[in-house]
Amino acid sequence: MNRNLLLLVVLITFGFTSSCSKDDDVIETINETFIIGKWRLSSITENGANVSLNDCEKLKTLEFNTSFEVTIKTYDFNMMDDCEISSNNIYDYSISHNLITIESEGEAEVSTPRNETLILKFIEDSNVTIQTLSRE
Repeated sequence: MNRNLLLLVVLITFGFTSSCSKDDDVIETINETFIIGKWRLSSITENGANVSLNDCEKLKTLEFNTSFEVTIKTYDFNMMDDCEISSNNIYDYSISHNLITIESEGEAEVSTPRNETLILKFIEDSNVTIQTLSRE
C-alpha cells in the first residue's frame, strides 16, 4: 500500500513539474537576424481600433541592417496628389529579448507570428499602438 501511494505521489509530482516549463516564465527572445531586411507597413491599430491608412502611409518602410541601423522612409502626397518621400532617415536600434528600441520611435514589443510578418507594439502611458509590417 505504501509503495503504491509513493508511486502515485511521484507520478503526480512529475505531472505537475513537466506541465510547467521554464519557457512559461521567460520572455520570448527574438532572433536579431530575423528582422534584417525591408518591411512595409500594412496596418496600424490604436487602442484596439483599426487606423485607416491612406495610399502614401501604406508605403512606409523600415529597413533593418546588420549594423543595428534602420532606415525609415515615410511618404506624403505632393501638390499633384502623388506620393513622394517625405522623410528618409537612418536611426540606431537595439534588441533585447522581445523588445526593440528604435532611436526615433521608442521601445516596442516585437512579435513574429509568421515568417513574413513583423508586429511592433508600442505602449505609451495607456495608449497601445500596434504596427503590422510585411516583409518585402
